[in-house]
Amino acid sequence: MSLLAERPSYGYELIKHIEVLVGGDYSPSPGVIYPTLTYLVDMGWATVHDGEGGRKQYTITSAGLAQLEQQGSELMDLKEQLQMGKAYMEARRSPDVERAMGNLKAVLHQRLGEGGINAELARRIATAIDATALAIQQLDI
Repeated sequence: MSLLAERPSYGYELIKHIEVLVGGDYSPSPGVIYPTLTYLVDMGWATVHDGEGGRKQYTITSAGLAQLEQQGSELMDLKEQLQMGKAYMEARRSPDVERAMGNLKAVLHQRLGEGGINAELARRIATAIDATALAIQQLDI
């Protein structure tokens, strides 16, 4: 409803807007969005009108705005969580970190694919990975 309060929207627009809100790593399916929009209409919190090309455009109602106001604190909490998740995912997409993770993966595939890996070498590889994980965990922000 919060997104509809910003502007009338088509379901596809809402899907894309939510995708942007969470940093692009989640896109709600039409099987989630459209039943939710139908529920909002059934509750009287939104209306639906035929728009361009027969697509359905949804608009929040005054009852929807009142409901949204009642859920103000929950909405603020949700927006905070979305922002934290987005910041986390953006940090995770660091080109340097992505490159380094890819490098580790490639080296492991190459080394393990060479054959001749015995229990001692596997243990040493695991120890090196564990030491690296610990060092990363202990880095200061």
